[in-house]
Amino acid sequence: MAGGSLTDPVDAGQDDWHRTVPGWHLAFATLAVLTAGLVVTGDAGPPTAERRTALFVLVLLCGWYGATGARALHRDHNRLGVVYLAGAVPLSAALFAAAPSGALMSFMLYPHIWALLPLRRAIAVTVASVVSMAAVMIVRSDAYGQELPSVILVAAVALVAALVLGVWITRIIEQSRQRARLVEELAATRAELAEVSREAGALAERERLAREIHDTLAQGFTSVLLLLEAAKAGTCERDQAARAHLDQARRTAMDNLAEARALVAALPPPQLRDASLPDALGGLIERFEAETALDAGFTVTGTPRRLTPNEEVVLLRVTQEALANVRKHASGAGRLEGVLAYGTAGVTLRISDDGEGFDPGDAGTGFGIGGMRDRVTEVGGILTIGPARPSGTLLQVELPS
Repeated sequence: MAGGSLTDPVDAGQDDWHRTVPGWHLAFATLAVLTAGLVVTGDAGPPTAERRTALFVLVLLCGWYGATGARALHRDHNRLGVVYLAGAVPLSAALFAAAPSGALMSFMLYPHIWALLPLRRAIAVTVASVVSMAAVMIVRSDAYGQELPSVILVAAVALVAALVLGVWITRIIEQSRQRARLVEELAATRAELAEVSREAGALAERERLAREIHDTLAQGFTSVLLLLEAAKAGTCERDQAARAHLDQARRTAMDNLAEARALVAALPPPQLRDASLPDALGGLIERFEAETALDAGFTVTGTPRRLTPNEEVVLLRVTQEALANVRKHASGAGRLEGVLAYGTAGVTLRISDDGEGFDPGDAGTGFGIGGMRDRVTEVGGILTIGPARPSGTLLQVELPS
C-alpha cells in the first residue's frame, strides 16, 4: 500500500520492518557478488581447489537463502527461519574456511539471526556463529596470518558488533509489532464507535417514530373507538348487520391501537406476544374468514420450531399484507388457503386464492408488495408472487435455516 491506513492495520503497523525486506534481498545479492569477485581475484592460496570450493559453497548458500531465507524474512518467528539458519550458519563457516573474503557474508548472517529468532535463541546462535568463525581462524591461522590473541580480539569485536546490531534490529521489529497492535486497536475502536453511532441514530429515529405514532395513529385509533362506541349505542337493536359491522370495525381499531402501542414500546406484535407463530397466523386467517365470508383454511406441515423474532414478525406482517391484498384485489375469489411448512432447509409460507389472478407485470409495484419484499430480504429470505393453479394468485416466502 502507498501509506498507512486504518483499513489495513497489518501493513500500517509493520511497514518499518516488512517494507525493508526487498532491500535485504538486494544487500544479500550484492555481498554475494562482491564475495565471489574477491574469491576469484583477491584471495591467496592455491588458486584452483580452494577458490572452486569457496565458489561452490557460496552458490549453495545463495541457493539455500533463495529457497528458505528469503521467504522466512517475510514472516515473524517461524520454523522456516530456523530451517534456514540451520543451514546458513554452517555454510557461512565453511565459506570462511575456504576463503577469508567469505567473512563478508556474515554481514547478512547476523541480521538474519536476529530477525528470525527470539532474543535468547538469537544470542545463542550468534555466539555459536562467532565461535565457529574463530575456530576456523585458529585452525587456519597459518593461512590467515593470525595468531591466537589476534583471533580472540577479532572474535570479541565481531561478537560485540553482532550483539549491538541484533539489539537494534530487535528494537525495530518490536516497534513495528507494537505499532501494528496499536493500529489494530485503533481500527477496532473506530469500528465500535461507528456501530455505537449507528445504534444511537437508529434509537433516535425509533424514538422519533414512537412519538409520531403516539401523537397521530394511537390518538386517531382511540378517537375511532369512541366514535364506534357512540355509533353502536345509537344503532337500533334490530339492525343486527350494522351492529356486526360496527363490532368488526371496533375490533380492528382495537387491534391496530395495540399494534401502535407495541411499536411505541418496541414490543413484539400482540399476536406473537402470547402465542406461537402457527397460532398467530391461524388466528389471522380465521378472522379473515369471519370478516369476508370467504372459505379459508390454514395448514401447518413439518415440526414447528421457534424462529428468530425478526423472522416471525416478517412472516406475520407478510400474512397480514397478503390477506389485505386478497380482501381488496382478489375479484371472484371464493377460497383462500394458507400453508406454513417447516422443513430441514428452512420455513416456507404460502398463501393462495382462487380469484381472477393479476397482471404479472404488477407484481413488483405498489408500496405493500415493495414493503413485503424488503422485509423478507432483510432476514435473508425470498419472496415470490405469481399465478396459482388453476387460477388465482400465489404468494410464497422462503426463509432458509
